[in-house]
Amino acid sequence: MLQTLVSVLTPVFFMLGLGFVSGKRHWVNPHGTEMLGAFIAKFALPVSLFLAIVTAPRHLLAPELVPTIAYAAALLSGFAIALLYARRAGFSPITAALYSLTVGMPNLGGIGIALFQALEGVEATVSLAVANLVGTLTVILACFIRLEMQGGGHPLRAVSAALLKPMTIVPTLGFVVAFLDIPFPDLFVSALRPLAQSTAGAGLFLTGVILSTQRLRPTRAVMLGALASNIVQPAVAFLACLALHLPAHLEARAIIAMAIPAGFVGTILSAVYREGAEEAGGVLVASSALSILTLPLWIVLALWLGGA
Repeated sequence: MLQTLVSVLTPVFFMLGLGFVSGKRHWVNPHGTEMLGAFIAKFALPVSLFLAIVTAPRHLLAPELVPTIAYAAALLSGFAIALLYARRAGFSPITAALYSLTVGMPNLGGIGIALFQALEGVEATVSLAVANLVGTLTVILACFIRLEMQGGGHPLRAVSAALLKPMTIVPTLGFVVAFLDIPFPDLFVSALRPLAQSTAGAGLFLTGVILSTQRLRPTRAVMLGALASNIVQPAVAFLACLALHLPAHLEARAIIAMAIPAGFVGTILSAVYREGAEEAGGVLVASSALSILTLPLWIVLALWLGGA
C-alpha cells in the first residue's frame, strides 16, 4: 500500500512543485498563465475527456453513470457550505460566486487526470469525465449564472454559454457518440491523442505556477473553504457511495475524485473580474497544502474499499 501511494503521489507533487518553483523564481512569467490556462480548458482537457469516453469499451460506460448522484451530492455540499458562509460574511455577489466555485469544484483537470492515470491507467479517466461533467452542470453552471446576472445578463444566456463551453460540450458529445455506438475513426484518435497526453503534466504545472502567485492568509473563509473541499466533499461522496451500494472500484474512484483539492478556475476568473482573488486564491493555496495530508488518507481508504 505504501509503495503504491508513493508511486502515485510522487509525480503529482513533483509537477506541482516544479510549477511553483518556476513561478517563484520567474523561470516562467507567473502572471502570464492565460495562454496555458486557455490551452488546457479549451483544448487539452476536453479532448482528453472525450477520448477517454469514445475509446472505452461500451459495456463499461453505463456503470460509470451510476455514481453521478454521489458526485452531485459531494460537489453541491461544498458549494453550498461556501455560498452560505459567503452570504453570512457579506461577500459581494462576484466574490461569493468565485469563492464558492473554488471550494466546490476540485482540480479534476490539473491533478485528477494525472492521479487517475497513475492509479489505474488511462481507462479510469472515463470516471473523471463523468465527475467533471457533473461538476460543470452544477457548480460551474451556478457560478456562471451568478456572474452573468451581475453583468446585467439573462440567466438563460448564462446557461447556454456554460453548456457550450468546450469543457462541457466536448465530453457530452463523447457520451452521445459512445452510447449511439457510432464508430470513431482510429485516425482521429491518433490525431487527438497528443492533446490528451499533454493534459496531466500541463495541468499540474499550471496549478503550481498559479499557487506561486498566491499568498496564504489563514482567514476563517480560507480555512473553512479548504476543510469543505478536502474533508466534507469526499466524506459526503463516501456516505453516498455506501447508500447507493456501488461496486467497490466505483466507490474508490468517486472518493478519490472528490478528495482532489480545490481547482484554479475561480482564481483565473478573479483576475478577469478584478475581485475575489484573496478568497479564491487563499482557498486554492490552503486546499492544495492540506491535500498533502488529506489526499493520501482518502486514497488509502478508497484503495482499502476497493480491495487493493
